[in-house]
Amino acid sequence: MITAGDSGENARVIVLRPGSFGVRFAPIAFAATAALFGCSPAKYSVGHVMVPVLDNARDAAMASDDLRTFQDGAAANLFLLEGLMRTDPDNAALRLNASMLYFSYAFSSHEATDPAYASKLYLKGMANGKSVLMKNKKFASDWGVSFEEFEKTLPALREKDVPAAVWTAANWAQFISLHLDSTAVLRDIPKVTALLERAAELDGSFFNGLPYVMIGSLHAFRPPMFGGSPEKSKESFEKAFAIAGDSFLLPKYFYARFYLYRVQDAEEFTRVLEAVGAAPPVADDPYRLLNLIAQQKSATLLGEIDALF
Repeated sequence: MITAGDSGENARVIVLRPGSFGVRFAPIAFAATAALFGCSPAKYSVGHVMVPVLDNARDAAMASDDLRTFQDGAAANLFLLEGLMRTDPDNAALRLNASMLYFSYAFSSHEATDPAYASKLYLKGMANGKSVLMKNKKFASDWGVSFEEFEKTLPALREKDVPAAVWTAANWAQFISLHLDSTAVLRDIPKVTALLERAAELDGSFFNGLPYVMIGSLHAFRPPMFGGSPEKSKESFEKAFAIAGDSFLLPKYFYARFYLYRVQDAEEFTRVLEAVGAAPPVADDPYRLLNLIAQQKSATLLGEIDALF
């Protein structure tokens, strides 16, 4: 039997002898505990048992040096998350894990080979992140409003909203990057940029500077008529580099892919991507998987250099 205190970290396993009072009364005790927390036994199990397990699985995946196993298993893990979210639809931790996993799976496995499918994954990631953001009732509930109306609600976001804001925006930005030929999609760039800028204002160091990486990318691929600026792009990437240091390779890949391509600096593009590919692994690196993805994608991008410049 598993019992839990106030959090999953306090969960402990108790071995009971068959036929003991504990076995006979465990279902009653569990139901009473769940009733005390105001939820069904299934929902209680999700929040107090499954979420801590999923958090540990996520961290183990991020620190792994086995990219193939991650790519092979991501789809099954997404269905597991979808099932758990059906059981507990309002669980913010589940939604954030799903938003991050949809982003990581699309980015690592399908963006280059099947952009239509990657787009579908990014939209799902965005929807899960947005559902968490909507818990802040002062923030815009209708994202179809004008940019001015959307912008007015951004000060309502607080530091606790940063993870949801960043993963929502990361999925949103990558979706836009796959549809730069669509004027309707490009019109969303000011909103996603403003959302990221508010997140960076609250905690720019989140996920090793990811807000600044995405802001830099948006300013690079954003057309001038929609406010794109190579200067602002470089400035944002430099902030990301200052936070991430040399060991986190993802910002450097995005820098080459978007900024250096935008300014058509083939020499620096080559130098940066080759440095990413040659970077040695770091002991106990919590972002090892993302570094492997950055190295794999850097090698692919180098192979396309003649078509890009």
